[in-house]
Amino acid sequence: MIRRRRWLVTTAAFAAAGIALVAAGCGGSSKSNSSGSSGTTTGSSSTASSGKTFPNFRLAYDTGIDFLDPGLSYTVEGWGIMWNVYLPLIGYKHVAGPDGATIVPYLAEDLPKVTNGGKTYTMTMRKGLKYSDGTAVKASDFKATIVRDFKIDSPGVGFFGNIVGSDQAAKTGDISGITADDATGKITINLASPQGDFENILATTFAAPVPPNTPAKDQSTTPAPSTGPYMIQSYKPNKQAIVVRNPHFDASMFDGNVPSGNPDKMTIDIIGDDSVALQRVISGQDDYDFHQIPTDRLAATQQKYGDQIKVYTPANLYYFFMNTRVAPFDNLKVRQAVNYAVDRSALVRVYGGLGQPTENVLPPTYPQYKKLDMYPHNLAKAKQLVAASGDKGMSVTVWNHDRGSDPKATAYLTDILNQIGFNAKQKIINSAVYWTTVGNQATKAQIGFADWFQDYPHPLDWFDVLLNGNRITQTHNNNYANFDDAAVNAKIEALKKEPSLTSSVNAQWAQVDKMVDEQAPWVPFMNRQFTDFFNSDMDLSCYVNHVLYQFDFATICKK
Repeated sequence: MIRRRRWLVTTAAFAAAGIALVAAGCGGSSKSNSSGSSGTTTGSSSTASSGKTFPNFRLAYDTGIDFLDPGLSYTVEGWGIMWNVYLPLIGYKHVAGPDGATIVPYLAEDLPKVTNGGKTYTMTMRKGLKYSDGTAVKASDFKATIVRDFKIDSPGVGFFGNIVGSDQAAKTGDISGITADDATGKITINLASPQGDFENILATTFAAPVPPNTPAKDQSTTPAPSTGPYMIQSYKPNKQAIVVRNPHFDASMFDGNVPSGNPDKMTIDIIGDDSVALQRVISGQDDYDFHQIPTDRLAATQQKYGDQIKVYTPANLYYFFMNTRVAPFDNLKVRQAVNYAVDRSALVRVYGGLGQPTENVLPPTYPQYKKLDMYPHNLAKAKQLVAASGDKGMSVTVWNHDRGSDPKATAYLTDILNQIGFNAKQKIINSAVYWTTVGNQATKAQIGFADWFQDYPHPLDWFDVLLNGNRITQTHNNNYANFDDAAVNAKIEALKKEPSLTSSVNAQWAQVDKMVDEQAPWVPFMNRQFTDFFNSDMDLSCYVNHVLYQFDFATICKK
């Protein structure tokens, strides 16, 4: 999906290169996350250390930034920057390990008070808050921000669709279900029905207040004033972003929940080539490599710079979507055929052995996970299903972006589609516009590459966001398959109202995973792993890898 994509490295690849690693799983609704390293040092569980400030942290970033507007960005790259720039009312602890999934007050004085059978959330804004331009932060700014999300057709609007009156927000500029008193700071949110993940939704960047006069259009290159410890000074797409301290941020107001950060400035150099990025860090031109270490350089990099590599496993999925609204993928037989035709182990090899094959929607670290093996590789059966479908010989366009090894995955898929009876070709477009392109119904993308990294540790972030037919939108659509199955929708909607993830509820989520697999809107094929690589000037005793936001740039230290 749009968010949570990045270029990864797995333990298997390091092992193949003779590299010893300590890497632990992360993600899942039980707040599970852990970081490992290429040695014995794990990610720090503390927030930023005092007295560790330094002038400039230089990052060799990839080209995956979609937006630097909190209402529009939906990538790991964008959220990784904005986590320390735009603060929601509530957010997550800045620590590594399981505690990173703990929700704490940010702009709000305390966590929401939930009443009315789980349908009413009440919070109070902290007093004295200011944006980076010096203007006061008001309770009504939260309401204005959610309205703005609807006006700009944010990819996050589906998160707020349960708020009473949200269906009229774009038209009227108001949401009746949100009331705010600027004098007292009190904010009240009324939902149409209980929603078990609503606190997590309030902690997303989409809910981070911006000034009410922020234009209802992309502000990436004219950044909106911020509330966090940092502000975006400038952004030149595909070239560079500069992040500096917010002069009006006071960490003492946040009860230790939001660190002030160590770098005074972050220079984010956007680099298109993995090898170039690696070399920039090795040579000292940049301090940190966001890119995957190229597989042909893994062994040599580990041998020489092993103590500068951190490895971790986020909750993620790589998959191919099949658009159930357009031929030939409106035919279940065809979708099942593609699932049988794809050799998931072969796709892992496409990525240099850097992953584990999977058929599930949920990652194996989730307690709701129950391994599925419904479509063992069987090319002959796939050909039979295509012949029986009546769609044999149809033209198919396979979509992907131009980044990393991903085009190799769709090249494999294109070849497989041709083998089973279609006339298939690839369409590769720029990574900066890929997700909004395939997420636009006007594109009518038949089949293509997607990946997903959790927004928050709950099954709803996978099934409700990606596979609930009730949340299909015309643009910024997260459900690329346009999967709209009445039974699956009903099950998701029912489970959404469950206030906690009991063993019984978890078993029902596992059943939803199976129901989706039976209808085959996707070809899930791999769970992957990451590396973070630093130059020798950085002090990795301060390294924090977060359960949701991955490497926390603000907490790093310099020797």
